Amino acid sequence: MKQNRWIALSMAVLLAAGLSLHALAAEAGTSTPPESSATSTIVVDAWSGRVIYEDNADEQRPIASVTKIMTGYLAAEGLTEEDLDEIYTVSAHAAASDEGGTSMYFEAGDEVSMEVLLYGTMLRSGNDAAVALAEACADGDEQAFIDRMNAKAEELGMTSTHFSNVNGLVDEDNYSTARDLAILGRAAMENELFARIVATWYIEIDGYQIENHNMLLSDEYMGREECLGIKTGFTTAAGRTLVSCAQRDGSRFIVVTLNDANDYEDHMAFYEWAFANYPAYVLCEEGEALATLHVGNQDVPLIASETLVSSVEPSDEADLRSALTLPGRISGTVSQGSVAGTATFTLNGEPLGTVELLYGSLVVS
Repeated sequence: MKQNRWIALSMAVLLAAGLSLHALAAEAGTSTPPESSATSTIVVDAWSGRVIYEDNADEQRPIASVTKIMTGYLAAEGLTEEDLDEIYTVSAHAAASDEGGTSMYFEAGDEVSMEVLLYGTMLRSGNDAAVALAEACADGDEQAFIDRMNAKAEELGMTSTHFSNVNGLVDEDNYSTARDLAILGRAAMENELFARIVATWYIEIDGYQIENHNMLLSDEYMGREECLGIKTGFTTAAGRTLVSCAQRDGSRFIVVTLNDANDYEDHMAFYEWAFANYPAYVLCEEGEALATLHVGNQDVPLIASETLVSSVEPSDEADLRSALTLPGRISGTVSQGSVAGTATFTLNGEPLGTVELLYGSLVVS
């Protein structure tokens, strides 16, 4: 067996003092965020999770139908296209659960597909659809599904959230914060099926005509080129609640407002401000060599496993840093494409993302 050899690391692209970044957009803007009529607001870079604006973001408040983001996200997890065609029978409990709010007007005994339940929950915001969806995903046990909602909230780090129902109807034990809803919105939009559903403006399925309540998707507001979803809500106790996601020139943001009578206008104003002041930067590109390992007589490139993007003010570029985590030694032969370690990118100590580093060639030690 060949003797283990200590690794000497030489940086090929990343420098300890800073990063060479590629700006995707860098329009000059005003650094002053717009005013909002919301009780709670947060604006988050959807790529990195970095908060770029917040106001009263940690106050626990009733959240109305944006509760259904968790309902739809949890239901969409693990579903295949074939699963969307599965038929479920609407229970009497689900049919009676609209309580005068928005509804798909299901009747007990109706047979509907999983696809109808998902679109009915996320677009029309049907309270009956949300309960039927939860029952379909939990063998008829709505409470078991609610328990899963709370477990998922804990898993995501939503530390100030509790769900007591699946549709957001008034209940003092159903609450969240703007910060937690941004965490949820960001996670949900990473699910391909969920993201496709909430980006839909109008759809006809099995005789149901379902239109989205989120007016940001309409041409009157942002339109579907920029707005990607995700969910509106309203009750007298919660006021108007809105979680949205939009993108432009490589930048993508999540905006959350709670109790905001001017929510659509406020969201558009925050997006214009964010796009102008926080252009997207590529921290690394998939396949890019970020460092080189010297192993004996070999120079082995370390390759980024994926592309990482973050929205960064141009004035902050000099404060970006990277840190590598690598093994202390290599023993034997290591295959090309194996994981060598990680590169973590930070801005003023705040993490922007971590990427796995892969061996770019066969390593023989």
